[in-house]
Amino acid sequence: MFKSKIIIIFFIALVISATAWKVSIDNKPQSEIMKTSLFPALIDSVNEITEVTIEDRRFKSILKKIDGVWYLHNKDNYPATTSGIKQLALELSNLKILEAKTSSVEKYAKLGVNNLSVEGSQASQITVSTSEKKLLSLLIGLSPKGAKKAKRYIRLTDETAAQLVAGQITASTNPIEWLDPQIIDLDSKSIKRLTIDVPEEKKIVISKNTESEDFFTLQDIPESFEMKSKTIVSSIPAILIDLRLNDVISANAVTDLEPAQKTTVTTFSGLEILLTDYIWENKHYTVFEAYLGKDKKELPNSTIEKINNKVRGWAYEIPAYKRRMINRKFDDLIQAIEQPD
Repeated sequence: MFKSKIIIIFFIALVISATAWKVSIDNKPQSEIMKTSLFPALIDSVNEITEVTIEDRRFKSILKKIDGVWYLHNKDNYPATTSGIKQLALELSNLKILEAKTSSVEKYAKLGVNNLSVEGSQASQITVSTSEKKLLSLLIGLSPKGAKKAKRYIRLTDETAAQLVAGQITASTNPIEWLDPQIIDLDSKSIKRLTIDVPEEKKIVISKNTESEDFFTLQDIPESFEMKSKTIVSSIPAILIDLRLNDVISANAVTDLEPAQKTTVTTFSGLEILLTDYIWENKHYTVFEAYLGKDKKELPNSTIEKINNKVRGWAYEIPAYKRRMINRKFDDLIQAIEQPD
């Protein structure tokens, strides 16, 4: 009798546990049971992608693949970095649908999935295409408040319903973020001479005799004058250390203009780099050219070719702090020698 009661109690407990488990599963959000890929076939089409557009109310980047090479179309087809494109494709293919959200246009703003044409839209729009068809177009909205994991509200541009997805999209809409920002990197220790030539102004020539010297000397200082600061003068050749772009345009836009300034950098190896500055649409742009100068020594052609292959055909806007290094006047670099009383 006692054994029978034990069996009945055990059976009842088992039924209660099973019922509780079933209820907990039924009450669990569907997103925790099964997550559906938003773009399940994208990963299989990665190599077929030929165009990607990423935009918001402020920026727009149009990337196109031509003959297997990616270019930034709206930056005169400047070469684009491929790592960002691969990363974007991977992030898009990893998006998982958690749940459907509103289809009400009036509620789009709260989720950040308004069309870009709507004033104040916080969305960014991504469109991915092959040469034959559009693969996807979606609006990336806000993240849910308090979300501990990467989640975003999104809306496909041809649908009214917004969705909450798991995953992240790190791609920038800013075109400059899709470019290799470095123009050139030349240590000032290797520089023998630098000249700055501005029309109707006294030419600036600074130089040093050996690579081991830390400071440069300003040449052609008038009698009774001296360098105001050897530190300032010696900082000018640092112009080419990890020089990066702020913007870039085709050199065709500026090369018919009169140069505003020419800066020539000569290294101890005989390499010369000419920086020609132009003013276009109220901005300074610089065209670079490398060649073997008069002080030529043993210099591999590959060194010159590597530089020219990167910069040929382009005009760069460089950072303001780099621009200030070469925006110098001769008279600002000297001072009168104090005469004893």
